[in-house]
Amino acid sequence: MRRQRWQRPVEEVVPWPEGADVSLLRDLTHALAQAEHPRDALQFALDRLCPAVLATVGAVFLLDPVGEAMQLAAAHGWPASARPWLGALRVEVGRGPSGEAVAERRVIEIADVLGDPALAEWHAVATELGFHAVMAVPLLTHEGIHGAVTVYFPDAGTVPVRTRALVRACADLMAAMVERGALAERLRRAEAAVAGMDAL
Repeated sequence: MRRQRWQRPVEEVVPWPEGADVSLLRDLTHALAQAEHPRDALQFALDRLCPAVLATVGAVFLLDPVGEAMQLAAAHGWPASARPWLGALRVEVGRGPSGEAVAERRVIEIADVLGDPALAEWHAVATELGFHAVMAVPLLTHEGIHGAVTVYFPDAGTVPVRTRALVRACADLMAAMVERGALAERLRRAEAAVAGMDAL
């Protein structure tokens, strides 16, 4: 698999968020327990996360059944001009920061998209959406990889430790939301099958 210029390991131990951040995570945990539809919970989580980490734009991408591409499951802060095509947006696994985070199953960070000539293909998108730095985190559970949450920051620079900790903690909760939804769907199918057998 090709290796992109922006890939770099994040080796440091990331501390658990504190204070107001813990309150945010508590709210997201409550959403996980109460939401009937995973995408509603993901949207709620993304809408809470982005302002908390000063990200102006955010997205949650989920893998399709084949596992070769992802579709947008939640979006925050995207301009009105992007809304007509958001529903059709697909991200190839292995392409772009979100695709690379899923392919590599690790955090991908870009300190300044616009400041790197090697990332010229992303300059137009970064300019339109008004971001410089990017952080993409895979949604991982014991079941496997489900997609990625990506946040886009208006200013260039290395992602602060506090921000990194909060985004990664929220990614863990989002992954649990997706897994819980998949398990609930399996249960519904099993119950329907049992009901069908009882009707025979």
